[in-house]
Amino acid sequence: MPLITLDNISLSFSDKPILDGISSTIRKGDKIALIGRNGEGKSTFMRVLAGAISADDGKLKIKKGTKISYLEQALPQDNDKKLFDIVAEGLGNIGLILTEYQHLISSGNLDEAGDLQEQIDQLNGWQYLHKIEAILNRFTLNPEAVLSTLSGGWRRRVMLARALIQEPDVLLLDEPTNHMDITAILDLEKILKDFHGTLVLISHDRSFVKGIVNKVFDLDRGKLSVFDCGYVDYVKRKDDQLHAEEMANARFDKKLAQEEVWIRQGIKARRTRNEGRVRALKTMRDSFINRRKKQGSVKIHALDDENRVSKLVFEVKKISYQIAGLQLVKDFSMLVLKGEKIGIIGGNGTGKSTFIKLLLDELQPDSGNIRRSKTIKLAYFDQMRENLDLNMKAMDFVSEGRERIDIGGKSKHIIGYLRQFLFTGKQAMAPIRMFSGGEKNRLMLAKILSQPANLLVLDEPTNDLDVETLELLEEMLVDYTGTLILISHDRTFLNNVVGSTVVMDGDGVINQYAGGYDDYLIQKQDKLDAQKTKAVPKQKVKSKSASQKLSYKQQQELDKIPEKIEKLEIEIGEIQLQLSDPVFFQQDESQDVLIKLAQLEAKLEILYEKWSEFE
Repeated sequence: MPLITLDNISLSFSDKPILDGISSTIRKGDKIALIGRNGEGKSTFMRVLAGAISADDGKLKIKKGTKISYLEQALPQDNDKKLFDIVAEGLGNIGLILTEYQHLISSGNLDEAGDLQEQIDQLNGWQYLHKIEAILNRFTLNPEAVLSTLSGGWRRRVMLARALIQEPDVLLLDEPTNHMDITAILDLEKILKDFHGTLVLISHDRSFVKGIVNKVFDLDRGKLSVFDCGYVDYVKRKDDQLHAEEMANARFDKKLAQEEVWIRQGIKARRTRNEGRVRALKTMRDSFINRRKKQGSVKIHALDDENRVSKLVFEVKKISYQIAGLQLVKDFSMLVLKGEKIGIIGGNGTGKSTFIKLLLDELQPDSGNIRRSKTIKLAYFDQMRENLDLNMKAMDFVSEGRERIDIGGKSKHIIGYLRQFLFTGKQAMAPIRMFSGGEKNRLMLAKILSQPANLLVLDEPTNDLDVETLELLEEMLVDYTGTLILISHDRTFLNNVVGSTVVMDGDGVINQYAGGYDDYLIQKQDKLDAQKTKAVPKQKVKSKSASQKLSYKQQQELDKIPEKIEKLEIEIGEIQLQLSDPVFFQQDESQDVLIKLAQLEAKLEILYEKWSEFE
């Protein structure tokens, strides 16, 4: 029996149908990607499944006893609760009791805590205390930290822990990877692969989705299509479907043109025209208006006279920077030349946005210096949407109140320009507060990409965007002739756009690699192998004299280290052979292998450190 059945569900906002007679089933073990353009109603669909809103018509049937957990796209901002309390809330009443018990113990009210202890005993609640502690550890969360002090990525981890602790039958996740670093995304991917319940997932991260789902729900103009396959096969089938629709549209356009000619015939023909045929023509025109439009072809507005731009954009010489004793950049140097496309990755809190501010002269390094081209014309996309006035009309935000804007030397009407970013004329004249998260991001991109610039800085531009807009943005950035600096956690996006990747490893350590994310993984491993090859002979030579000073137990441990190192290096070498195969990254288990590789490397590093200590 299905866990959830949707029977002819319909829901409209104003005059726009969001869900139009949707019928489907969600079964145990389904791992579903919910895909659709921004503004199509994906989050609304999720809220209907979660019971947060009711449909206008139709029936939502949920199997009795089915537990549903929902992570919304928007995260709590001004929540001053401790992380323990927030995660415990996911358990319901017993979670609230355990929270109160913890507070009483912390404040020294032992008598009142004793009363609650009896209640917890009766409810067999101590197991849940261990469960809370375990999931906090799993997500590396400090139970005493306050939610409002955390970054977006860490807040999302907290809410994920809260959702998962319920052990739901159905888990609903709306953009769970937003603001997360790549390491956290890989970890979440593994958690969701191992999750035994049913999953419905909205995500713009194609690599993430590809590794998890076994079914796709495609929401398009209020209608739901079900693809009983993984994401890769869905993309192929959807392309075939859209091609068939294009062919049908071509036949439709021919018939519409013929009918338009007929209706415009002379007075006599109009007097005697068939009213049924006129109604049919009106239906055809309405159908044409509602047709799915393909993404427009948009070029980023580069400066007209690119020859005047200096070939050197940034020269970074041995810069260091720290905040409150935390080293973010240490003795780092690099050159950024005209036309380069550079990706920046790193864990939350490693200083990616700070590094951008150093480059742009918004912060000054503690030591070292940065030489900048005097001809830089900057366009900057900020991940927190700080520049959005929600009461402003979309068209005024992009054009700054002008009716026409200059794009590539040509004057364009602002509504025509916004249509290339899939905004209708009605949307262009609407206030920004009416837009979804993805539509706001798309609007900001429309503004940024209309500005004449030879340096484009994008800080997490892919958050909330639909896949079509992502692919359009990729094409635009590949064709862009200026310099691009891109912070992103989207592995596929990085692979498709950047020519080199700057990796912020933490503690001020920064390295630069040629190519995208997958290229970085391979080169990082090659670099580690080269270092180990050089280090081993030297250590072996020293060991004879050093070993004379060791105790018997230490000597025994030292003797075993080379054999352990050899085994680990053989295992790592086997994984590296897999990495060198281009097909490897298309396989579902590729992320598990990468996580295993990281664990093996960590073990190997510990062994080398021990070896050094003994010598």
